[in-house]
Amino acid sequence: MRRLGEIVCLLLLAACLAGPATAAAKKRDPVITTLSTLQARGGTTGSQATQWRRLYNQGKIAARHLRGRAQTNMRGVLANLTSLARRHLLGGRAYPAFLILQRNIEWFWQERKGSMAFGTRTTFPGSQLIYEFYPGAGWQLQPLANFGKINGLLKLRHPKAGQIESYANEMLQTAVTRHGFLAFEYYFPWSGGRPGWVSGMATATGMQALSTLAKRDGDARYSDAAHSMLGVFKSGPPWGIQIDRPQGIFFLQYSQDPSLLVGNAYAQSILGLDVYARNSGDSDAAALVAEGVDAARKILPLYDTGAWSLYYRTPKGPGHESDLSYHELFGSFLDEMCDRWQAPFCDLASNFHRYETEPVKLTNLRARVNKRKKQLRVGFTISKRSGITLSLKRGTKSVRTFLAPLERGAHKVTWPLPNRGGYQIVLSAKSLNGLTSSSTIDVNVPR
Repeated sequence: MRRLGEIVCLLLLAACLAGPATAAAKKRDPVITTLSTLQARGGTTGSQATQWRRLYNQGKIAARHLRGRAQTNMRGVLANLTSLARRHLLGGRAYPAFLILQRNIEWFWQERKGSMAFGTRTTFPGSQLIYEFYPGAGWQLQPLANFGKINGLLKLRHPKAGQIESYANEMLQTAVTRHGFLAFEYYFPWSGGRPGWVSGMATATGMQALSTLAKRDGDARYSDAAHSMLGVFKSGPPWGIQIDRPQGIFFLQYSQDPSLLVGNAYAQSILGLDVYARNSGDSDAAALVAEGVDAARKILPLYDTGAWSLYYRTPKGPGHESDLSYHELFGSFLDEMCDRWQAPFCDLASNFHRYETEPVKLTNLRARVNKRKKQLRVGFTISKRSGITLSLKRGTKSVRTFLAPLERGAHKVTWPLPNRGGYQIVLSAKSLNGLTSSSTIDVNVPR
């Protein structure tokens, strides 16, 4: 009996300890802690926080019961919220962060829709805001896409009455104060950064859109917002996107990655900032544009490979080449820079457009037989990224074949040594826009 009593006491003690621990665990949920703080403020913020708490609980239920990729994406959205809360950033970003959660709950839980391909864009009923799909993070607000759309609407001769204003007002609701200035952030991990980063390209496009709308309507809300966004350009990472390079000032695409120097984004940042400066008469912006153009005259030629454009560089040297869409985009930005500031942007634009008409140059095709290792080693050099087919043929029959997309430069392929005799090596390339080229050599495999 005494032993039984000891066991009962131990069980009761464990139960007592377990209760408070569970409650403490719930209190330690950083999202709930943030919402409790907002609720304590009362007023409109408190009312919204109560709704966000319900939404958060619904999101957690959805994440438990969904399966497959839908569950993965819902968990990703919740993880992004938690990341913001742990860094004490969620309170000032609650509106856009919970709006994103709401849209993902609607899509995956309420409507039971599945995952989409990377980069798919959509809007939701009753809203003009554009969301983009990022696998693992679900539907995310896309500031660049939204401001790009507003800029497009502003070019229409007869836009629908009130449409642009209502769209811009929706976007302004998602703005946050970041290190003392206004910003439109992204709320998912990207390029080594955690949720809550800004893009130079998106910011410049937004400043262009809002200042153009302000100039058209005379509404100070839009001009004030655009002016406050200038802080993104005046601050260095991780809060802003301005860095110094040996050639001068540079504007980052991603505030969280100062080593990724994206060429087309740098060009567009200068262009958008220039439109804002002209619309607003902002002398600080005009000075930044002048610095940017002066530096770009030295920096942007470094993105010309002689056969294609680079998508990015790093402080250590060249990075990967542009894909076709980014190459064309880069060329269009250089066209605009040519119109505004002439040399050397006109020559660069001309080069980039010409490269689209030139096939891949194939050089240094060579083969070496290594009888000791029983290998045939083939080397070659290509002038720009392309789809490569390398074949070892005997007559019309392909004995060995290698297919791969490759970037510019020297490459090597090693095959098992074929039977003795004469062969032909055929190297074929298809450029990103479909132009083809080829080169051949003969090789003999001795006894």
